[in-house]
Formats: sequence, C-alpha cells, structure tokens
Amino acid sequence: MTVLSGPLDQAIRETVHRLGGVDLSGDPRESLSLLAAPVASLFDLSDEGMALLNPEATVERQVEAWLEAGCVADARRLLAHALPPRHALWWALLCLTEAHHRNPYPDTVASAFATVLDFVLGPTDAGRRACLEASNQAGSTTAGGVVASAAFLSGGSMAPADCPPVLPGAHLCGRMCGVAVYLASVRFNPAKYKAHLAHFIAVGLGVARGEVEIPETPAEAVAEAPAPMAVAEVEKVAVPAEKGGI
Repeated sequence: MTVLSGPLDQAIRETVHRLGGVDLSGDPRESLSLLAAPVASLFDLSDEGMALLNPEATVERQVEAWLEAGCVADARRLLAHALPPRHALWWALLCLTEAHHRNPYPDTVASAFATVLDFVLGPTDAGRRACLEASNQAGSTTAGGVVASAAFLSGGSMAPADCPPVLPGAHLCGRMCGVAVYLASVRFNPAKYKAHLAHFIAVGLGVARGEVEIPETPAEAVAEAPAPMAVAEVEKVAVPAEKGGI
C-alpha cells in the first residue's frame, strides 16, 4: 500500500528516530486540500463509499459528500487519516472529553486522556512512551487505551528506547484516532450514535480548518474547547445509516 508523503513520511520519521524525538508537524488546513483518493487507500472503504469516491475530490469535499450520503464511517476514517497526527489526537481528545462530561469514564481511562493531552501540548519521546504505559493501565480496548496507543504510534520507535528503532506504520495513528472518535460517539445513546458521530466529524472539520486550535496549556484546553452540543439537539438530527464497520 502506498504511504502518503506528509508529516509522517519516511524522511521525517527517520529524522525523528535519529534525534530520538517526535515530529508531529503539519498544518491541518493543508490536510483538507489533499486529494482524497490516496488518503482513502490507507483504509478499507464501504462498498457505497467506494462507489462515491471521486478521484478528483479533495479530502474536504469527499468528507462532505460521504456525510451527505450517510457514509459516516468512511468520512470519519478519511478525516482521521488526513489530519496531521497531533491534530488527529486533539480531535479525538475533544470528542472523548465531551463524551466523558456526559457519561464519565473510569479513572484509569480519564487518566489516559490526561496523559495524551500532555503529549499533544508538549510532544516529547518520553511523553509518547508514557502514553503506552497509560494505554496499558487503562486497557488497550478502552477509549483511553485506544487514544493513548494512537499517541504512542504517532512517531518515534515502537521498540524500547535502547534498541534499534522500529517504525510504526504511517497510517496507524490516524486509524486509532478514528476508532477513538467512534468510541466517543457510542458513549451517549448507542441507538443514536450516528448523529453524535456526524457532530464529532463537524468538530474534526473545525480542527482541520484551524477553527479549534491546539492550546498551549491544559487550562486553555478546557477553556477553548468548543461548547458541547445538547444531546437532544444532536440526536434530533436525521443521519442515514452508517455504512461500514469501525
């Protein structure tokens, strides 16, 4: 499978490994102008999503087209894979935090969110490795475990620090962030998760457009996050059945 050039391309990842740091650079606004088809090659599309894939469409236009057609899973995956890793993690945290406010997660899961937030605000290799420990503590299949694993896989080596580097696949962080957004959407009323997922994709588009910027401190993260929509307002929006799995 072809790997896109961008924030996690081979040259940057090799530099990150040589320096022992983490490079999560990238302008999220540029992700929307990428051609959608190469990004979509990084994950499996639903049959309907494949039929509606326009080889000339940008990521932004394709997300909007899939949302209109009810291909919510494809839209979620595309945006998660297109965003620079740091912004994909920020998007996932915004969604999970809103879900946590409505239906609190266990302490170990909430602690994993906090560890990932620390990493997003000040990415270091030590912070990235702390996310792996947080994932183990929360449980790898929990929302906290998934988003913390995504942070660990965002760059740097998967091997111990004193071993030769083992590079993560360039698509893994985006894939895990997309799953985290899905898990946030089912934290409310599972029967209405499609409406919450459409709402969270709108939040992700705000991140990509630079409307919801990554803050500098945890306090600013709380203050500057978009206000959660009322559950009733979200759930009254009619969304066609989601096509495809997680």
